Amino acid sequence: MFSLPVLARFYTVTHTEAQQGVFLVIALIAVTLVHATWNKYSRKQPPVINPPKLFDFTGMSNKVDFLQQSYKMIHDASRESSRPYSVHSDVGSIVLLPPKLVDEIKNDPNLSFLKNTEDDFHGSLPGFEPFKADLAVEILIQVAKKQLTKSLNKITRPLSQETAFAFQTILGDSTEWKEIGLVPMNLGLVCRLSSRVFLGEALCRNDDWLQITSEYPVNSHLAASKLRLYPKFSRPLVHWFLPECRLLRRQYARARSIIEPIIRQRQQEKRAALAEGRPVPKYDDAIDWADDESKQFKYEPATLQLGLAGAAVHTTTDLLSKVILELLAQPELISALRTEIIEVLRVHGWTKVGLYNLKLMDSVLKETQRVKPIQMITMKRFAEADIRLSDGTVIPKGAKCAVTNTTRLDANLYENPDHFDGYRFLKMRNDPGKENSAQFVATSVESLGFGHGVHACPGRFFAANEVKVTLCHLLLKYDLELSQAESSQVTWYGFALNVNQEVMIRLRRRKEEIDIDSL
Repeated sequence: MFSLPVLARFYTVTHTEAQQGVFLVIALIAVTLVHATWNKYSRKQPPVINPPKLFDFTGMSNKVDFLQQSYKMIHDASRESSRPYSVHSDVGSIVLLPPKLVDEIKNDPNLSFLKNTEDDFHGSLPGFEPFKADLAVEILIQVAKKQLTKSLNKITRPLSQETAFAFQTILGDSTEWKEIGLVPMNLGLVCRLSSRVFLGEALCRNDDWLQITSEYPVNSHLAASKLRLYPKFSRPLVHWFLPECRLLRRQYARARSIIEPIIRQRQQEKRAALAEGRPVPKYDDAIDWADDESKQFKYEPATLQLGLAGAAVHTTTDLLSKVILELLAQPELISALRTEIIEVLRVHGWTKVGLYNLKLMDSVLKETQRVKPIQMITMKRFAEADIRLSDGTVIPKGAKCAVTNTTRLDANLYENPDHFDGYRFLKMRNDPGKENSAQFVATSVESLGFGHGVHACPGRFFAANEVKVTLCHLLLKYDLELSQAESSQVTWYGFALNVNQEVMIRLRRRKEEIDIDSL
């Protein structure tokens, strides 16, 4: 055996070779660590159904494919397996969970609804402030959960009054058939009704404000969608140049200029009342409610009001439009609903009890949401820690997750699930133990249209009342029909299931059987 000195005589290590050896060792260690880390991470992630394409360095090609083929991707994957899987979407990589895991994530404090919304809608960028997970949004949630829901009974009559005014303004009294775009009509209605409750009479008929609240929710979704196509690192720069984002910044500035004088005026009135020993005026709208919930912490009122509009206007317009299209496809339901409206309102008027007893209408709303929800997924969250589920799935910290809204089409839960049955949930109310779960606002694993758990839509009770009041006025005061050859089918874009934005309907004034304006 040769000793080291003998070996040294045969081979002398140069300085350069020593450096190369060190670099080789470091490189091997680095590769080993990266491989180990990647293996650990990949083991945590469920399988990806649309892996990134070769040389698609920006991810744009994958995003465009997803936006165009999302419906087939998600429904095929959900049918083929009851296991979680991942999808590369326009909002990034997201872990999609089957509904059977809903109860494991619904109240997990490490799964953030607000952080997910902020990331999906670029809440840290100017113009997107209503989507930022800050104090204004937290106050908004408390206003919807507590103050708005508590006030439902006393705002029902003002809602009816504003609905009557809105229909008169938008449709008029002509007994001749007229054609109108369904979605623009409903958007105008919902903006007026929501503004009446959120801002009171001072702004609910302000044309500038109505324009902002009707356009900002739509434009914010368009701008966010456009910006998502760019790599995330580039968005803080790109948004300054995108026309959709520039428009959003202008609209946000305009909203502030409208809201701030109202806030200052109210503050002055309150200070004057205190100084003179008079009772402090109460306005009983979302501006006042937000002040109560803020507990004197400073927040941006325009952010809160646009957040309310964004949450209420887009979703309610979509639901109302889909309901009307389902009724036009089954006109016999219109006749049955008119009978129910007349019988219930004659006895109970515009009260909480009255709206509760519109049970067929409630069933139609829930069935519409079941067949044509606003999204294919629900309960979208951002993991702030590793989340380990009972089936071994781990949602890694920093990952997004959601639940596929597929129980709505489960034949084991719903007979003939692809068929729209307006009476489905009315009949279900008669089943023992299902009186409550069959109601439109109820959430469960079988009914995920509003989400489920601690983050279930807090404004769903108001939305239900708003749509019911609107349908009462529409169905009693107008005959309506679908314009020739119009499609009532939804279209998909990414995770969204959108009502046909171009659909036209025909309406004419009819003589209502009871004077609901005087109830």
